[in-house]
Amino acid sequence: MGKARRELLDLQRRLWSRLQEEIEASIVENPPNVDIYKEEYRRDVRGYQAVSSKRELVEAAAAARLVYVGDYHTLPQAQRTVVKLLLALTKLERRVVLCMELVHSKDQELLDRYMLGELSDEAFLKAIDYERTWGFEWAPYAEIFALARRRGLRVVGINSDPQEHEYDHLLERDFRTAKIVAREAEADPDAIVLVFDGDLHVARDHLPFIVANYMEYELGVAPPRHLIVHQNAEEIYWKLAGEAKEREVNVVRLADDAFCVINASPLEKLHSYLNWVSERDALESPSLSGSSWDLVEDESEEVEFGEDGPDYTEQVHRLVCTVAEFLQIERDDLDAFTVFTVNDLDFLDYLAGGDFSAQEVEDIKRQILSNESYFIPKGDIIYLADFSLQNAAEEATHFLHHRCSGYGWEAPRPLAVDFYFRVVTEAIGYFGSKVIVPTRECWREADCQAFVEANARHLKGGAFRLTETGSLMAGGEERVRLLLSHRLTLKASRLVLEHKRAERHYLRSGRWPGGGAALAQPTEVHLLVTHMLGHMLGDKLYYGLLQGALQKRDLREVFAADLEAEGEALARYLALIERTQGVAHGPTRAERL
Repeated sequence: MGKARRELLDLQRRLWSRLQEEIEASIVENPPNVDIYKEEYRRDVRGYQAVSSKRELVEAAAAARLVYVGDYHTLPQAQRTVVKLLLALTKLERRVVLCMELVHSKDQELLDRYMLGELSDEAFLKAIDYERTWGFEWAPYAEIFALARRRGLRVVGINSDPQEHEYDHLLERDFRTAKIVAREAEADPDAIVLVFDGDLHVARDHLPFIVANYMEYELGVAPPRHLIVHQNAEEIYWKLAGEAKEREVNVVRLADDAFCVINASPLEKLHSYLNWVSERDALESPSLSGSSWDLVEDESEEVEFGEDGPDYTEQVHRLVCTVAEFLQIERDDLDAFTVFTVNDLDFLDYLAGGDFSAQEVEDIKRQILSNESYFIPKGDIIYLADFSLQNAAEEATHFLHHRCSGYGWEAPRPLAVDFYFRVVTEAIGYFGSKVIVPTRECWREADCQAFVEANARHLKGGAFRLTETGSLMAGGEERVRLLLSHRLTLKASRLVLEHKRAERHYLRSGRWPGGGAALAQPTEVHLLVTHMLGHMLGDKLYYGLLQGALQKRDLREVFAADLEAEGEALARYLALIERTQGVAHGPTRAERL
């Protein structure tokens, strides 16, 4: 493995560990025994016996009576593995009973009516109180139910919520699930019972063990052959990536009765969770973008478990064209970019083969470790740190801006020029993301004020009390990102408030007093302040256009302006805050709800 690849793999592992720690720290209360469940799950997936294949996996599943498939609820690829496995098994004319964690067993009658077509999707989800009892994205699960209905499969709900078992909730829930699964297997000896449950539940010593014991000691029947199918186990991926096999290997054998499917990276998994928590739309997954994930009923078509994934370049190109069309910008070079994602371990090798200096590569490494998407003008590279639609749209807009204005690689600029260049550039990118995702929110001046007032006194002596999120108006995406570094955010918020006071002075008097202390800060503060001011202005540009304070031609002029010319970026910024001073921000998510 080359040096650059090793470096990037190390960066990704460090980033994954940091995000994992932050996610776990953000969870207020874990179910009792969850640490034991995690430990036993990790024991199952700490290594693999051999590289395997889709054919071996399907053959093993067809030879089993019980097939346990692990789910990562926010990752669409996890749900589509079940779609593919069902397609493969029914193609072999095997009868399948599908057991779904998504539905509580008490709602079996409603599930039966839904599968018969007596209830619409909307009526079914309302009847089972889907948002409260499950709450994850419906579309990937809907594909499973749709296929099951077309193939005439029996579908059984296996979930429960044993609230009276506070200290052994997970275990009691698995005992209840095991009874349902065992009885389904006993009732139809010729069928394959496919159990789709959370990845921790299908570990060897959890549901498979409990089902086997229940059948042997309670039902008095020999436990049938079973197969466990894990998905996207982190240690398996890291081992494959260390051997440069993460793209070519999609299935590995863990044991005689266990496999692991690899169709997403560890960072992709975590970002799917973060996108869900922050209520961010994601880039289209393959089934929604017209790829081979579509439920093709052609029996002659091979069903592959491992694919290269969705064509992100095509999706980003659509975003670029959408923003350009909206602003009536006509160019014939809107596809002249290259997309890399967090999954691309050859990214640094690509940079090494170009004209990037050692310092530029180091800057890019720091950007990767910051876990933020990034447009690199030199080379027209769009790097997607996650797969959220709004971040992809922002970087797509940065590319469009670069094409319109021709600004260069981030060569050293005078501090004041760089400050307002970044602010206006951030505003343009945020504006474009709002065109694509109108519900996107940013921190506003009131949020900075609330943050400073609530937290300043708690930082004395090194103590800090996290502000109640209800006191901030910003949406989840911005809040999660900004609250990661409290001291940095506090300092940046104070500087933003100071800058806003200077703006009000300018609007009253027509004289600009200067940007003050904001223009003489260390790099990390400089970047955060310009980011916050830029997003605030970008939000105003969007609503200014909707409210008639701006016209599309005004925005086209900003896209084409030479912001690197001395005084140009500041002049543009002041002109825009003047044009939008009467523009109201849109309602927050909380206000809309």
